[in-house]
Amino acid sequence: MLSEQARPRQGGTILKVFIFFYFSSVGLFLPYLPLVFRGMGLTSWQIGILFSLGPLVTVAVQPLWGYISDRFKTVKRIIIGQLTVITSLSLFVFHISSFELLLSAIFLFNVFCFPIIPLTDSLTLATASKAGRHYGKFRLWGSLGFALSALLFGFFFRSHGLEAFSLCYFILLFLCLIISFFLGDASYIGRKANASDIKQLLTNRRIIVFLLLTALLSSSNRANDSFMGIFIRQMGGGSEIVGYAWTVAALSEVPVMIICGSLFARFSELRLLSAAALVFFIRWALFFTVTDPRLVVPIQLVHGVSFGLLFLCSVSYITRMVPDRLRSSGQGLLSAFIGGIAGIVGSTLGGVIMSSLGPRYLYASCAAIALAAFFFYLHLDRVASRSVK
Repeated sequence: MLSEQARPRQGGTILKVFIFFYFSSVGLFLPYLPLVFRGMGLTSWQIGILFSLGPLVTVAVQPLWGYISDRFKTVKRIIIGQLTVITSLSLFVFHISSFELLLSAIFLFNVFCFPIIPLTDSLTLATASKAGRHYGKFRLWGSLGFALSALLFGFFFRSHGLEAFSLCYFILLFLCLIISFFLGDASYIGRKANASDIKQLLTNRRIIVFLLLTALLSSSNRANDSFMGIFIRQMGGGSEIVGYAWTVAALSEVPVMIICGSLFARFSELRLLSAAALVFFIRWALFFTVTDPRLVVPIQLVHGVSFGLLFLCSVSYITRMVPDRLRSSGQGLLSAFIGGIAGIVGSTLGGVIMSSLGPRYLYASCAAIALAAFFFYLHLDRVASRSVK
């Protein structure tokens, strides 16, 4: 029989394996799906619409998934159900030729796909707390999985084309489904969450202001997620450069994940977020000037400081601001803003700007957003510091 110390350690190991393989599937999906859509003959505007569906669904259903998780005190069973659905859909949804049918299929797919990451975050926070470890030590395995997947599939698609995309995606999702049965579940203390708890969360002015500002900054990152691969292709780069760019970005998150505990001990989340916004501004300004697709790769080295801090600080701030019984609801609400609202703005407006003005104006807009967020975070940090005093 396992000792009490061994059980959390074993559960943590299985969770790390799950995170690695699920983010490997994201490392296939996010960099190369825009290229798959482009190969199907879709325009930048249509691709932007398709990529905005996920965020739209996130806004609509993610808080509901989080509430269901908190209400029934389970994360594992919900993740298993969601993986079962998207694994089945992945075999045929990316072969639909009609844009109208593709819209409907992608919408259904996203209802079950997009909530998996915030629910996994909720499970990771609970597991890390029980094991006495920091969240970042678990989440770095997602960065490693994403990086390895983006790199290897870049080489694979360069040699064999994108025709095998859906089969590769199915295999990774099926592995995740198998692993999910061996996950531990999140433990909840106290009464179940109810509707009044959610109302209290949604009327907390401090939380909502933070979420709106973070969604603003995240919208610039989501625009880049949707169109960086196309930007590289327009400059003459191949699939392998797209893979390199995403791999470098994901690997750059790892050092930030490792030292995030020390950073949080020295600086507030708002101060770190202002630093992240400033780095985003520099990153998008450099993209604005690039004419050689190979230069995108070294610029991606700052992704870890920009997006890595944005993500970790947001998760930490919301975790600190909500009670334990609303852990999944809090992460679901965060996802609705930085994944949902930000994704709608970034993908839709990004698609319009790409189609009408081109990538230079897209990255100029992203830089302006990041600079505005920098000053807003500094202001919020000063206000928070004065309230503590």
